[in-house]
Amino acid sequence: MLFMDIITFDSKDINEVRERFENWEYPEGITIIGEWDDLSSCRHIVLYDVENSEAYAAGMFPWLDICRFDSFPVMASSDVAKFVSEHMGYNPVV
Repeated sequence: MLFMDIITFDSKDINEVRERFENWEYPEGITIIGEWDDLSSCRHIVLYDVENSEAYAAGMFPWLDICRFDSFPVMASSDVAKFVSEHMGYNPVV
C-alpha cells in the first residue's frame, strides 16, 4: 500500500536528524518511491510502498523521539477516478 509521510522536526534538532539519516537504512518491507526536502522549513516528505504494519512501525518508531509523522495512504488520481467509477457508479473529474 502506498503511503506518504510528512516528517517534521524542530530546527534545533537539524544536526541530529541529518546525522541519523546519513546512517539510516529503511527496514525490509518498505520500498521508497521518492523523497523530498521542504526548502522553507524542517520537513521531509517520503512516498513509499509498505508491505505490512510491522514494516511501517519499524520505519517510524526509531524516529519518534525527534520527529513528528503525518502519515496517510495515497493513490494516483487516475486510479481513484477509476475506482470511484467502477465501485460507486459515477465519474469524478480529475
